[in-house]
Amino acid sequence: MKITRNFLDGAKKRFLLHGKKRQADVYVVNLEARPVVVKDYSKKGTLTRWYGAYTLWRERRNYEFLQQFDFVPRLLGRIDRFAFAMEYVDGPTVAELECQPEFCFLPGKLENVVQELHRKRFFHLDLRKRGNVMSRDGQVILIDFASSVRFSKWNPLYWLMRPLFRYVDVSAVIKWRSFICPDSLSEKDRKFLRRFEWIRMLWFFNKPRLPKRSGEKENGN
Repeated sequence: MKITRNFLDGAKKRFLLHGKKRQADVYVVNLEARPVVVKDYSKKGTLTRWYGAYTLWRERRNYEFLQQFDFVPRLLGRIDRFAFAMEYVDGPTVAELECQPEFCFLPGKLENVVQELHRKRFFHLDLRKRGNVMSRDGQVILIDFASSVRFSKWNPLYWLMRPLFRYVDVSAVIKWRSFICPDSLSEKDRKFLRRFEWIRMLWFFNKPRLPKRSGEKENGN
């Protein structure tokens, strides 16, 4: 069954996010007895809707490219210019796994996933956002590719931006390792994070930091 706007208008929705400002609404609907996630700008103001149409087109293209990997939800397709649907991921976000040693294997799997993306000249750039890395059956699942960048093989900007973009993704892997399994952090990792905090001050896609561990200072690592 294809999801249409008429179907959505009559469907019962469970909201995961009531988007603010330029954010989409994200909600779950049931399609043939299975949950489906919809990212939707249709209820926003005119300017935000048209901004959303572009960002959804761009993100949908990223999802289409990433369907070759099993660490990305299945894309179910475009609903209209203001919405698309994808597979619902049933599992915790890594932000819910603070200091849980039984999940210390996840940052290593996340590192492998990031390396796989980088080999394809693809950079997520928003892995620090607390809901964008999930765990399902012991595997890492990545979502939200609105900020991601993919370069063609011959794009000269790839060689210019690659060091910085790689730095952004790798720093998120190390930061999540410090959050889930802080005792596993090496001195090399700690130096990397301290160095990255200086670079991050100049980062034009600056995003909210990871949730802080209890007792950690706001400007700490």
